[in-house]
Amino acid sequence: MTTKRVILGSLLAASALAISACSNAANDADTIATEASAVATKAQEAKDKADADKGAVTFTDVKGRTVTLDKAPERVILGEGRGVFATSILDKDHPLDKVVAWGSDLKNAAPTWYANFMEAVPEAKDLPEIGNMAKGDVTVENLLSFNPDLVVMTADHYDGAQTNGLLDKMDAAGINYVVTDFRQHPLENTTKSVALLGEVFGKQDKAKQFNDEWTTKVDAVKKTAEGLDDKPSTFIWRAAGLKDCCSTVNKSNLGELVDAAGGKNLGDTLLDTESGDVTAEKLIAEQPDAIIATGGSWAAKKDKPEAVPHANLGYDTDEATAQATLQGLLATPGFDELKAPKDDEFFAVWHQFYDSPFNYIALEQFAKWLHPEDFKDLDPQKDLEQAHEKYVPFKAKGTFFVKDNVKDNA
Repeated sequence: MTTKRVILGSLLAASALAISACSNAANDADTIATEASAVATKAQEAKDKADADKGAVTFTDVKGRTVTLDKAPERVILGEGRGVFATSILDKDHPLDKVVAWGSDLKNAAPTWYANFMEAVPEAKDLPEIGNMAKGDVTVENLLSFNPDLVVMTADHYDGAQTNGLLDKMDAAGINYVVTDFRQHPLENTTKSVALLGEVFGKQDKAKQFNDEWTTKVDAVKKTAEGLDDKPSTFIWRAAGLKDCCSTVNKSNLGELVDAAGGKNLGDTLLDTESGDVTAEKLIAEQPDAIIATGGSWAAKKDKPEAVPHANLGYDTDEATAQATLQGLLATPGFDELKAPKDDEFFAVWHQFYDSPFNYIALEQFAKWLHPEDFKDLDPQKDLEQAHEKYVPFKAKGTFFVKDNVKDNA
């Protein structure tokens, strides 16, 4: 009996060990399976992230901000209508590709460019306008209604939107935006802005082509200008006749171009702010060597009663009209005391070069006016026509530069 009990005990112990071993093996298998599943999950997550990263795009704008999207943008809002000056460079046949709305400034600021663009790009007539971001008449709700992947705004928009609170609202709503600049500091930011837009619209090659040409032309002018001892003091008369005498700029837009062209922008010393007004009396006291007025096709918008006209320049302006309106500016009280017009150093340039990637053409013309012998080989008119052939959806026509020949007209 005792022997049977011993045998039975041994069998029970063996069974217990076997059951325990099986249980441990099962637990180990479960652990291994769980760990394997976790590894597989992490691997899939890593793969998904890698796949997502492949589609992600990151942009760096002129403010030094970086903006990352999950994929290349398909719906873009141009905060400034004049942004089409640049998008035309990228694709002159389809300058509004991926654009779902644009600012309302183009038709008022550059009416003859706008008219030609509307004729060349009929679909532009149906493109919704959003207003002006810098003036506070654009709402987040309006922007969201277009379901944009990205908003392109100018440096002026950015500064204004910071002040009026629009940026905070856009950030809170998750609206992505990048900043371009052709107006505040064109020499620093033109190629950066074109390159940025090339990335946004997937036209990097075209952007590089333009930037290479721009850099070659600008560097050529700057190199020659840097070697000149004579730096004629030059007054930029901004929107002459449209604005009271005499609006000008300080170390920005066309003022920068004057300095780069071998002149000395008078506004740099007369103003403490980026832009402002100088009285005729102050101008007479300073007696600039040259005066460059900016002009456009603003007749329909001008409602001031004074006799002084604006300088008429643009796509529908002939040489005679440009010349006559430039001479008309001399009716400004006190201008008969200025020596620059009497010395045939009184000029006008199309105003919109101040906010355009084609600013290099104005730079060339400034250099040719201020230093005719040193820049006698430059041909800004030819460059303007070639730029239109390559980068604008319509041909160049009209008058964009004019010189008043007071001596010849005396």
